[in-house]
Amino acid sequence: MTLTRKTLLIVAGLAFALSLLANIPAALLYTAVKPKDSRLQVHGLQGAWSAGSLSGISLNSRLLAQDLHWQLQPLQLLLGRVAVRLSGGGQIATLDGTVAVSIASQRLNNFRFTGGLKSLAAAAGYAYVPVDGQAGGELKKLVLTKAGLDYAEGSLELKGVQWTLSRDPLLLGDFSAVITTLPDAVTVAIQSPSGPLEAGGSIVLRPDQSYEADIQLKPRAGASEMLQNYLKTLGAPDAQGNYHLRQRGKLP
Repeated sequence: MTLTRKTLLIVAGLAFALSLLANIPAALLYTAVKPKDSRLQVHGLQGAWSAGSLSGISLNSRLLAQDLHWQLQPLQLLLGRVAVRLSGGGQIATLDGTVAVSIASQRLNNFRFTGGLKSLAAAAGYAYVPVDGQAGGELKKLVLTKAGLDYAEGSLELKGVQWTLSRDPLLLGDFSAVITTLPDAVTVAIQSPSGPLEAGGSIVLRPDQSYEADIQLKPRAGASEMLQNYLKTLGAPDAQGNYHLRQRGKLP
C-alpha cells in the first residue's frame, strides 16, 4: 500500500497537534480548570500535563502528598479514561501506581504505598490516632463509583504497631489484611502473623455500602499484664478466649 502525499500530510498534522496538546504546561491547565472555591490545592507544578511533577497536594490546608511525579498513560484514553502513573510521596508516604478517572468511576491499579501510621492518618484527616507503626500495601485493583466502593483486591500490612495512650508505648505486633471481592460483598480478612496480640476476623462491605465487622482479639503466651488488662475492658471473652470487636453501619 502506497501512502499518498495528502495522507502523509494529514498524519504529520495529527502528530504535530498531539505533540502540542501533550506539551501544554500543567500549571497553565490547572489554572484554567481549577474551580475558584476548590478546597484542593496543588503546589509547585512543573512540566507538561502529560508528564511532570508537583511539590505538594493539600486539602483544606492539610497536606496529603509531597514530591509526586506523573506520566500519562495514553492507551487508557481509548477506554474513555484519563490515567497517570504516580510515584513519589515525600515524608508522608511513598506511592507508586496508576490512577485512572472516567465519567463513571475512579480506579487504582497496581498501587503500592508505605508510610508511618500517624502520617497517613493525618493526611486522611485524623489529627490524632492512639497507635503508631509502619503501614504498607498493594492495591492490585480498586474501583470507586458514584454509589461507593465497587471492587477491591489487594493486601495491607501493619508493622510494629504500638498503642500510645499508655504511659509507655504498648507493643501490639504485626498485622495483615487480604482484600477480596465476592459477587455479593468486598471482604477484608485480618490476621496477625507475629506479636503479643493475636487477631483474626473479617470486615464485610456490601453493595449498598453497609458494613459488618467482627474482629477477634486474644493475648498470646507471654503477653504483658497491661495488654491483658486492656483486653478485659472489651467485655467477657468467648469460650476460645477471644475478645470481640463488633460493629455495623453504613458508609456515608
